[in-house]
Amino acid sequence: MPTPVIVDAVRTPQGKEDGALADVRSEDLSVPLVNQLLASTGIESDEVDDLLWGCAQQRGEQGNNMARVVALLSDLGEEVPASTINRWCASSAEALMRAADAVAAGQRDVLIAGGVESMSRVQMGENTHNVHPRLAEHYNVGELQMGMTAEKVADEHDVSRREQDEYALRSHERAADATGSGRFDDELVPVDTDDGRVEEDEGIRRDTTLEKLSGLPTVFKSDGTVTPGNASQVSDGAAGLLVTSRAYAEDNGLDVLAEIGSHEVAGVDPTVMGIGPVPAVRGLCERTGRETDDYDLVELNEAFASQCLYCQRELGFDDDIYNVNGGAIAIGHPLGASGARLPVTLVHEMNRRDADLGLATECVGFGQGAAIEFRLP
Repeated sequence: MPTPVIVDAVRTPQGKEDGALADVRSEDLSVPLVNQLLASTGIESDEVDDLLWGCAQQRGEQGNNMARVVALLSDLGEEVPASTINRWCASSAEALMRAADAVAAGQRDVLIAGGVESMSRVQMGENTHNVHPRLAEHYNVGELQMGMTAEKVADEHDVSRREQDEYALRSHERAADATGSGRFDDELVPVDTDDGRVEEDEGIRRDTTLEKLSGLPTVFKSDGTVTPGNASQVSDGAAGLLVTSRAYAEDNGLDVLAEIGSHEVAGVDPTVMGIGPVPAVRGLCERTGRETDDYDLVELNEAFASQCLYCQRELGFDDDIYNVNGGAIAIGHPLGASGARLPVTLVHEMNRRDADLGLATECVGFGQGAAIEFRLP
């Protein structure tokens, strides 16, 4: 069976809502990444079998099979097919899983997988009132809102406000350190806007403190614990990976960042969607015969501090391998991009640390989880 590998992995900086990238369409966030992946590897467009690009809010500017538009606007051109993938917060993770499966099945040799979201231009809340009425027969529809799911996880699993704020502070501190020390440099592709070049993640708060975070109001429940400070940032950004078979990489003299291992998805109660990584990771371990402590590095998407802390405790991940460069609370969570941003950051860090086995996992709105394993070659 062919082995799927990653030969390059890049992302844009992530901009705050209505911030530095707000005037950049999603296609224009994506095209520079596709072109960079081709340029860095020397792969010609006629060697690329498919472009798989995730996006959660597929309407407006992000409609019209946006992946195909990206292909047409990029150096890929007319001859490369493209499909836009949706598994909500794991959309680009799903794109990567499909790319890996296509290689492993011997159906494809070269694919580009990733995703994008401009939450400034196509806002998340526009579908809030379009929930199917019959869902109310089974769920409290108000509890399906993302912030309310985080409050419920905190309530049911005794995650305190202080613990959430301390976790958020750690995310900013680690992301600031990663930025300042240049650990993100290999993965970042700058974005040119009318106002200048964006080269760093915009949302990292280097001056935040526990005192500042603890003073923020709750926004989902008057007596709650979830605040804008201990939740992921609404963001704009894109991430992408170039996936080939190991044989193709060897035949073409390409360096391999990581092998893509097994993967898993799972469903959970949508009113506590943040617990999704737990059954996804456990299912992955059952499939591979591994234990959670076999992983040397773990990236778990920081949708909310409450669910990050619950998942960390439940799965037994140590602090020193868990979101070591910060996460979405500091960097941001552009929905369709995050499932690829995690592997991008992970595989670069695995190579820096010579970490043999890595895991990227995330919760998914409306009650799912996804997990992918990566191995150093």
